[in-house]
Amino acid sequence: MNTSVATSPEFSLCCFSSLIVIFCLFPYCLQIDMVHPDNISKELVSTNDVSPNVQAVVVKSVDVGGDFNNKQEFDDRDSMLTWIRRNATRLGFGVVIGRSDNGSERRNAFVTLLCERSGKYQTPLRNFKRDDTGSRKCECPFKIRGYMLSTKKWRFSVICGLHNHELCLKLAGHPIVCRLKPEEKTCISEMTINLVPPKNILATLKRKEPENVSNIRQVYNIRYQTNKAIRGDRSEMQHLLKLLDDNSYVTRYRTCDDGVTVRDIFWTHPDSIKLFNTFSTVLILDSTYKTNKYRLPLFEMVGVTSTDKTFAVGFAFLESEKENNFTWALEVCRSLLKKHVEMPQAIVTDRDTALMNVVAKVFPSSNALLCRYHITKNVRSRVKPAVGTKLVESEDGKLVKAGVIVEKIMDAWNRIINSSTKELYADSVIQFRKVCEKYHSLLKYVESNILDQVKEKVVCAWTDNV
Repeated sequence: MNTSVATSPEFSLCCFSSLIVIFCLFPYCLQIDMVHPDNISKELVSTNDVSPNVQAVVVKSVDVGGDFNNKQEFDDRDSMLTWIRRNATRLGFGVVIGRSDNGSERRNAFVTLLCERSGKYQTPLRNFKRDDTGSRKCECPFKIRGYMLSTKKWRFSVICGLHNHELCLKLAGHPIVCRLKPEEKTCISEMTINLVPPKNILATLKRKEPENVSNIRQVYNIRYQTNKAIRGDRSEMQHLLKLLDDNSYVTRYRTCDDGVTVRDIFWTHPDSIKLFNTFSTVLILDSTYKTNKYRLPLFEMVGVTSTDKTFAVGFAFLESEKENNFTWALEVCRSLLKKHVEMPQAIVTDRDTALMNVVAKVFPSSNALLCRYHITKNVRSRVKPAVGTKLVESEDGKLVKAGVIVEKIMDAWNRIINSSTKELYADSVIQFRKVCEKYHSLLKYVESNILDQVKEKVVCAWTDNV
């Protein structure tokens, strides 16, 4: 049966609008209705997720108020602070002054003491700290208030005795507790003037007061302040020249083109000049590093007496280790000899090419030798990497420790440099090649860089003739 439905234009327009709305909302309906159950669970977990690596840290509050129950009246403010600080140190924390008032006609004097970890770290406008650093501040509520009585004596009361952090068993390294007392600062200054080494100064402080937890950094700070006070307005170079002049040292120096900046400086004692003119047979030259904050090498010149005792000929701070600087220093050293005919017969240096070239120019009649200690140290530095650190197979097929092989190679090397004749030297070289047959790079370094080039300056078979 056919049926016909009469439709009006308004009805058709309404149906068309409804279809448009349905087609527009259909994708969203699918998205809502067809969400997978696993996805729903993941969404819920993501909103309330807690990382398994993050654990809730529960710090028990530590109550130390009972340890500060003291109704004693102190004669002055300093004695009260000393008692509180000593008791805090014994318990394992440090105290700092939060507020202080000397008082007036309308109010009494008071002082507020807080834990060293009180307050909150305030981020500065410009961040100078690294990202991997932290802060001691944890808003610790500990608080003590000291006040002056009408009798001019002092008393304190505990406002809050709780700590929201654990107390330390050892307070070494805490900046507040490590502070030095005025009498300790005076002791360090006096010992600094008497040229006592810093480690001995710290040991003296620990011996006088076993409870002292100061470290070597505090000693260095007081030493710097003492030396700065002694130096006054003079620069360090001016103060050095003044000290040398006050102690009658013989000094020589040269400046840059501006005539103000010191380039190289040489100094020696008058007694050293007398010894050098008496015993000028052997002269030992070497540079020492890391002796000053300016990174200038300290060039040392050492002589030897007839009884095999060493003495300082002179010292020099050099701008650099170039031939020009070495030439100036050695020419000043040569000028100390009154009789230029009696030049050193043997001059011992390390294997510094610039220094060896200058020695040949300034002292052409002297025999240039090399220090065996430096040469042996260089050889040992090559032996260890070549052998390694694991077990090594020996000549008889057994596994032995690498240290045993290293010492065996060094013994063979020592036999080479201690060979008294050329025949013994040849046999020692053959034995050394046999020991190092597995280490071709080491053998090549020793033969090409040392034996073939400077054996006359190291091996006894040649040096004993000097």
